[in-house]
Amino acid sequence: MASQSPKIAFAGLGAMGYGMAAHLVKSGFAVTGFDVYQPALDRFSQEVEGALAAKTPREAAQDVDFFICMVANSVQATPLLFDGETGAVKELKENATIIMYSTVAPAYIEEIQRRLKDIFAGIHIAMANEAMGLAAAAGLDTKDAYEKLKGSEASSWMFENRVPPMLDSNSPRFPLPLLSTAEQLYLTAISNGWGAEDDCVLVRLYLPPDQGDLVVRQVGTKSSPTAPNVSHNVSWETIRDIMIGVHVAAITEAMGFCEHIGIDVALMYDVVNNAAGNSRMLESCFRGLKKQGWRVWGLEESNGIVDRLAKAVDDVCPLQYPLFLGSAALQELWRQRRTG
Repeated sequence: MASQSPKIAFAGLGAMGYGMAAHLVKSGFAVTGFDVYQPALDRFSQEVEGALAAKTPREAAQDVDFFICMVANSVQATPLLFDGETGAVKELKENATIIMYSTVAPAYIEEIQRRLKDIFAGIHIAMANEAMGLAAAAGLDTKDAYEKLKGSEASSWMFENRVPPMLDSNSPRFPLPLLSTAEQLYLTAISNGWGAEDDCVLVRLYLPPDQGDLVVRQVGTKSSPTAPNVSHNVSWETIRDIMIGVHVAAITEAMGFCEHIGIDVALMYDVVNNAAGNSRMLESCFRGLKKQGWRVWGLEESNGIVDRLAKAVDDVCPLQYPLFLGSAALQELWRQRRTG
């Protein structure tokens, strides 16, 4: 049966992907798996009878009819598909189909289509901003410059779709500080050449350059190799309070944004709560935050959440440890209090 069935490459053998790929093999499909985490790849090839394993996405993509992308998000999907040395797209045969199960925005699929036509969307986004900034700095009529550039050979899909909001003073705005902070972390990881690795590599951004493996080395030990002579009050409870604060701020930001653009928040709650975006704070605080218009101030336990987050951020200071999300969450919650 497998020889008559479509050949499949399956990238992303994590908690959900492994079961999906194994089911395909057991159903008779020829499946070649890939994962950046070698133990996951070994498990797939050794425990699933008939499963094949590839060292790179490009190797997995050889002669397949379907390439299934089951990595977490677009940050991981992009190098998986387009990396110059290991990306899958250069090996896919004509008429092969890419199936995207990753959590990506609908626009990302359009971006993939354009990248498959050699359009590098990220550069085009930056170029749109650079071009319009230059037009403004040079004293040009920016609306006129946009129309002329849009009609010229210099235009791109990103330019045509990203510039109009710049020109519209009434264009709706919604602050997304936590999302912006997370995005910068991912982009920094990519710029460091880590894009093809598991997203656990982000921890390196928080640690000294020569201690990127510190999380592993600290298993079973109690010492402070990054600040051996510094007195601090950081415990697991401190970290808990930071995580709770970030999760609550994320709920107010994400659900407030959904409501802002007209998405049914109850439907979004069901989607997120049964997927990778779930958290215990989402389960416990969703209804209360909804009643408060997605503002934490007014939630019965809000003062305790924010006060504990503020104390936790303060307790971390002696370690000189960067709390990118923790600090952004605290600033956002304080902003909510200032604005009512």
